[in-house]
Amino acid sequence: MKERSTTSRRDFLKTTGTLAAGATLLSGLGIGRSAHAAGNDQIKIALVGCGGRGSGAIRDRLQVGDNAKLVAVADAFGRAEGVARGLREENNKDDSPCKGKIDLPDERVFVGFDAYRKAIDCLSPGDQVLITTSPGFRPYHYRYAIEKGCHVFMEKPVCTDAPGYRHTMVTNEMADEKGLKVCVGLQRRYHPNYYNWAKAIADGKIGDISFTRVYWNGNTPWCQSRNRGETEMQFQMRNWYHFVWLCGDNICEQHVHNLDIGNWIHGKGDPKAHPVSANAQGGRQEKACPDDIRRIAPPYADQDAWWEWYNKHRGDFNPRYGQAWDHFFVEFTYADGSKMFSQCRHIPNCWNTESEHIHGFGGTGRPGELWDREGKSIWRNEERVPKGPFHWEHDCLVKAIRENLPMNDGYHGAGASMIAVLGRMAAFYGKELTWDDAVNKGKAYVPAEEALAWDADPPIMPDEDGLYEKSVARQGVYNPFE
Repeated sequence: MKERSTTSRRDFLKTTGTLAAGATLLSGLGIGRSAHAAGNDQIKIALVGCGGRGSGAIRDRLQVGDNAKLVAVADAFGRAEGVARGLREENNKDDSPCKGKIDLPDERVFVGFDAYRKAIDCLSPGDQVLITTSPGFRPYHYRYAIEKGCHVFMEKPVCTDAPGYRHTMVTNEMADEKGLKVCVGLQRRYHPNYYNWAKAIADGKIGDISFTRVYWNGNTPWCQSRNRGETEMQFQMRNWYHFVWLCGDNICEQHVHNLDIGNWIHGKGDPKAHPVSANAQGGRQEKACPDDIRRIAPPYADQDAWWEWYNKHRGDFNPRYGQAWDHFFVEFTYADGSKMFSQCRHIPNCWNTESEHIHGFGGTGRPGELWDREGKSIWRNEERVPKGPFHWEHDCLVKAIRENLPMNDGYHGAGASMIAVLGRMAAFYGKELTWDDAVNKGKAYVPAEEALAWDADPPIMPDEDGLYEKSVARQGVYNPFE
């Protein structure tokens, strides 16, 4: 099983026939009708996490066209009920991938922190779970699904701290021991511009790798206003993107895509590859509450006065709410001396890009093309596929389940997530940090599962101004091990 678990994505795609240009690929006739592990042709599905990504992921899954049925949904919030209603309406629409594939009575629509357990308990071994909740909870949910004997699709990142990474790696081994299939939503790996490019680089088209450059530079993300009367846990859960324990900061939540590609190239396809150290910097400019606004804030304890002030000034600072940073720069070093240079930023009116670049001793490249040292094109991806990578990843997972092919994205998913955590820790720390120290000594951000409740205090609480400025990591002060 260990040998099978380290099969590269390229090898998996090759063995399943998905690299043949112009082929029917994995839709329709390409997917076997053999019974899955439960000894039954139908795969039952539970959706855990009913936000935008979850609503999209279940439709991506059901477009595969195999004998599958969604039988349970779960979410911490009541939006599970609205998603269930919408899916029921689609069940009879001819143009919907959900047609005839939804069986969601009210008693299988679950809400609350323990809703994921109730939804997964509706399944049998060999069925499938889609996990699309806030990233901080991913290790708990993944472990429970594997313990129940279910195949898993889970979104990225798969952890937000070092204990979560260690937990996830153990679960990956459990999945291998049980022969379960795992797909992680790092969908670039399912795009021919990427997997053919990675193969061309591994074949030596531009020689040995000197360094890679990876970017996710964009604008300030969404933020939802505070509602009077809601608990602090409810507010942070609705604004999970702005709290490190829930999302891992933007270096984890978004930039993990680009870090995964860089690591894929540096590791030559080894799903357990990783850099040996990181040196980083960054900060919080756009997301910080301006000092002139914070100075006039009344005490948070005086709720009447604070809410009057908040409603008057929320437009001045609310988009920057929380404790997350808005820019990182990281220099990752690999054992062979090659480097990965990483940028991510959430500041408007700046240079924006989501891209990956490679520099070898014999040339350069971007996904889909390679050039020699004089800038002449020496390789270009010619494969075109009829589906996008968001669909393709589900096609591959279903084929692996149906035909018992090796597939466990959990290793490179955990690795890419931990690389992002390493970069964040090094930036917060302001000093070079080794992989081993980060993995083995890195502190926990996510509380124990039994401590989660709507009326419980989350790990980060607002200060006397009702803001989070005192919880923001400061370089030169932050200790990643305490």
